[in-house]
Amino acid sequence: MGKQADDALLQRIANWKLAYTDDTTGVITAMGAMLWDHAAFRTAIRIVSLASQRERAEGPDGDGPSLNQMLFDLLAKGYWSSLLLGARKLLDPHPLVGPRGVYSLRAILNDVKACRPKITRRIYVEHLRMCRYDLEALRQENWQAVKASAGKAIWGDPALTLSEFCHRDFDYLSGVKEADRSETDLIDPAVLDLIERRLAELDRISEYASTHIAHAGNAESRLGRSLEEFDIRDAREALKALKEIADLIGLWFANGEISTLAVYQGNQFEGLDMAAVSEADMPELDANWDLIDQDIASWHLKPEQLLSGNG
Repeated sequence: MGKQADDALLQRIANWKLAYTDDTTGVITAMGAMLWDHAAFRTAIRIVSLASQRERAEGPDGDGPSLNQMLFDLLAKGYWSSLLLGARKLLDPHPLVGPRGVYSLRAILNDVKACRPKITRRIYVEHLRMCRYDLEALRQENWQAVKASAGKAIWGDPALTLSEFCHRDFDYLSGVKEADRSETDLIDPAVLDLIERRLAELDRISEYASTHIAHAGNAESRLGRSLEEFDIRDAREALKALKEIADLIGLWFANGEISTLAVYQGNQFEGLDMAAVSEADMPELDANWDLIDQDIASWHLKPEQLLSGNG
C-alpha cells in the first residue's frame, strides 16, 4: 500500500470509531437511549401491574380506582415509536460518509467489508486497536521488569494484556489459530456475513417502522410489513440482539466500550409515590380539556385566507 492508500484506510478506521462514539447520533448513544427507554417502560408496566393488584385487593368488586389509561397509552405509543425507529436507524444501509451518510451498525459493517482486503492483523492491532504488535517483545519486557523487581510486587504492563486481547480478537475474525498467526492475516468474510445475518433478522422491524412510523405507507407499501403480536417480550429480544451485535462491532471495529444501562444521578423513582392530581384538581382539568377542544375546533383555513395569503 502506498502512503495515500494508508492514509485513506486510516481515515476510514477513524470514521468507524466516530460512527460508534459520536455523542449525538453515534451507535453507543443510540443504544444507551434505547436501553434506558426500555427499562423505564418496563417500570411503567410494573407500576400498572402493582396498581391492578392493589385494586383487586382493596376492591374485589372492581369499584376501586384505576390508573389513567390516557396517560399510559401516551407513554406506550412513545415507547414503541422510539424503539422501532431506533432499530431502523441502527439498521440503516446508507453509507457511512457523504451527504446521506449515517451512523448505523450496517453502515460500519459495510465499510469494514469494503476495506477487508487491506485490514491485516498488523494494521488491525496497531491502527484500529492502537496497541503494540509484537507480543514476544512485550512479554520479554514484562519478564525483565519482574526480574528487576527482585521479588517485590509490581504492576504488570497493561500494554501486554491489551495486545494479547487484540490478537485473540483477530484470531476470531480471521479464523487463524494462535500458532499460525501472521501479520498478513485477513478477516474471514464469513464472519462479517454472520454479523450481517444477525442484522438481517431484525430487518422486519426496520421495514415496519419505515412504512408505519417514519413514512405514511399506503396499503400497497404496508403489505407484508406488519409486526403481528409484537409485545414487550419481542421488544426485549430485538433490543438484546441489537446490543449484542453493537457490542461486538464496537469492540472489533471501533475499539469502543460496550453499551450499558445508564446509572441515574439521583433517584429515578422520585415522586412516583405522590398523587399527580387531587380530586380538587378535576374541575380544572375538565375545563382545560374543553379549552383544548375549542382551540382545535378553531383550526381551519378559509379559502379566501389561503388565496389572500392571510390567516
